[in-house]
Amino acid sequence: MPEVSGNVHSTACNLCFANCGVKVELGGEDGRQFVKVRGDNDHPASKGYICNKATRIDYYQNSGNRLTSPMRRRSDGSYEEVDWDTAIAEIAAKLSAVKQQYGGERIIYYGGGGQGNHLVGASAMGLRGALEVKYKANAISQEKTGLAWVLGRMIGGVTHPEVHHAQVAMFVGKNPFMSNGMDRARPFLREIRKDPNRTLIVVDPRRTETADFADIHLAVKPGRDAWCMAAIMGHIVQENLLPLDWLAQHANGFENIITRFNAIPVDDFATFAGLKPDLLRRAAQIIGEAQSFALEEDLGIEMAPHSTLVTYLNFLIMLMTGNYGKLGTQGLITQLAQVIGGHTGNLDNDGREAFERLPVTGAPIISGLYPGAYMADEILNDHDARPRALIVESSNPVHSLPDANHLRKAIRSLDFSLAVDVALTETARECDYVLPASSQYEKWEATFFPRNFPANIFYLRRPILAPAANTLGEPEIHARIIEAMGLVEPGEFDALYTAGEQGLESYRDAFFAAMSSNPKIGQLLPYVLYRTLGPHLGEGEAATAIIWGLCQVYTLKHATEAARAGWDGPDAGNKLFRAMKASDGAVVIGESTYEESFSRIPHPDNKLQMLIPELFEELDVLDTLEPLLETSDEYPFALAAGERRAYTANCVIRDPRWAKGQHPMALTIHPDDGEKYKLPDGATVKLETATGSTIVDLAYSDRMHPGTASVPNGQGMSFTDEQGNELPSGVFANELTDRKSRDRFAGTPLHKFVPARISLA
Repeated sequence: MPEVSGNVHSTACNLCFANCGVKVELGGEDGRQFVKVRGDNDHPASKGYICNKATRIDYYQNSGNRLTSPMRRRSDGSYEEVDWDTAIAEIAAKLSAVKQQYGGERIIYYGGGGQGNHLVGASAMGLRGALEVKYKANAISQEKTGLAWVLGRMIGGVTHPEVHHAQVAMFVGKNPFMSNGMDRARPFLREIRKDPNRTLIVVDPRRTETADFADIHLAVKPGRDAWCMAAIMGHIVQENLLPLDWLAQHANGFENIITRFNAIPVDDFATFAGLKPDLLRRAAQIIGEAQSFALEEDLGIEMAPHSTLVTYLNFLIMLMTGNYGKLGTQGLITQLAQVIGGHTGNLDNDGREAFERLPVTGAPIISGLYPGAYMADEILNDHDARPRALIVESSNPVHSLPDANHLRKAIRSLDFSLAVDVALTETARECDYVLPASSQYEKWEATFFPRNFPANIFYLRRPILAPAANTLGEPEIHARIIEAMGLVEPGEFDALYTAGEQGLESYRDAFFAAMSSNPKIGQLLPYVLYRTLGPHLGEGEAATAIIWGLCQVYTLKHATEAARAGWDGPDAGNKLFRAMKASDGAVVIGESTYEESFSRIPHPDNKLQMLIPELFEELDVLDTLEPLLETSDEYPFALAAGERRAYTANCVIRDPRWAKGQHPMALTIHPDDGEKYKLPDGATVKLETATGSTIVDLAYSDRMHPGTASVPNGQGMSFTDEQGNELPSGVFANELTDRKSRDRFAGTPLHKFVPARISLA
């Protein structure tokens, strides 16, 4: 297994979107412990930066709760270990039975990778193709599909907001000091604070750690971001700060926007949003006069009231002010594969979206994903088209989707369910079978998240450890299920296997010839690559075969950008693939230009589309000055169910001992609320919502907006220590959230505003 030097290996952190490059020193009695983690200075994006969370990824890799055998649920709900051959045979038989009786459309899929393991999602395309699965979802479909829809309708692809280079940068519902989720978050914040020629604006009810670095903090009232952003756009329009010539050249529909926002009562909206009008107008004026402006949004608004409308307003502010296609703004990126893709759909004659929808609930399919918040309701009914089976991989929807108890009931009602993961997660505990996967550091892995501009990167990571005993990588699991279902004839793909023996060039020619004549290859594509090319790539490297396929597609689709990075000619895809496999770090896959950001817009005349009729009409609801969600005498707090803190990330670290600091799992409220409701700091309290209740420790924080409360994300997971004791692990937030509290356009759950009450336990 390749090493950087001695026992130090290059890899990446798997705890957030940024996937910073790290160097891991292995040690301990078995040589498998992450005894030291430091930043990788050679990583082109993170450049040696890591946050405090990355230093503790050993808690992921060496968790004492790893699965070490396939598990089968008994009739009494307990689990028993079974061998791999038995598990695969029984799973294949049960999936075949569901497919034969009800059709592949009745088998639904959730997951396909976390923050650092997207190869499972790529490989799963073969299994889904074999089963003829139609409906899939993942964590993105409860967070980012509103963003994907807006990007697709307005721009036609995914952009990279260049906050690092913008004269004015803005964060809306994003706290990168704690969450990171961007390259070199804390150095960026320090740099922009020191630069007198740059401005940082933060929109957040809480005085976040990021807001400490801001020139302007718009402490919006929870749930009223839409009025704040509409007022900013209204000021810019009414003060004639728009680049009208630029808009005429590059945009359609901007006249409608000008007319509508000329009628916005800016001061009334600002006041309703809980803001001083003069402060909001100052922020809007700075944005309108800026030479370059970039805005980053995140879950703080993407899982909050009016989430998709707020996203639309965010991009209106950027695009209507001409902040596209130049340094410090945003440009269309090229990616090896898109995880958060710009939605491409079908518009009716009025320019409205004709969504494909789930057959039972009618929930919209955006960027190929159904909204996870609808999954339980899609299952729990007597409709003929309801799902009959579920496959979950590298994901934990019972923990991450709203109303966990309802989803538990839904999964148990299915004819069949399968989880593939490294641990017996909250979701796995509800499934019929659980298969143990190798960890993200025990196999070749990658993430499809990178969205840098103008040069974009991809990091195909080598394993730094051998797989844990009795675990398998997902491509092998998928292949075994496909073969056990009898979907591949013996010798069916021998010609491709033989071509693979002769090298990448011979395989490329044979593969594309076979693709054009055999539609089954497309249906089972990742499987075919894994079994025919994979064995010839080197010991343990078969899982990278899907990346070979993606390299071929990328260099054909983005030939100009790839050529600038050195991947040109008839063998461009093979050159790129070889470079990825040989590199200890990330590789630049393509270089774009700002000018191309206009020519690549796939809309008529290569113009930006400012008008999304559905969201444009939704602006009318703001005129009523009535909030979408409200607190009440019964539930006086607005609970943010899942706040990012110093030691919270995604759910891959289950051991609560990884969290350091004072009260890392506490429910926090403003001290004034503690006095008002007679709730002492440090008290044990009962937190209740309309959906559920829990007991939790209370902590004061003067950063909180009065009337709000928050619990951290990624808590409440079951974990036993070395002595077999169940450890306290914080609040299971989604036992408190409501699955019916969803954005009406994208179906994303409104986790950031859950009416709640707090009382002494």
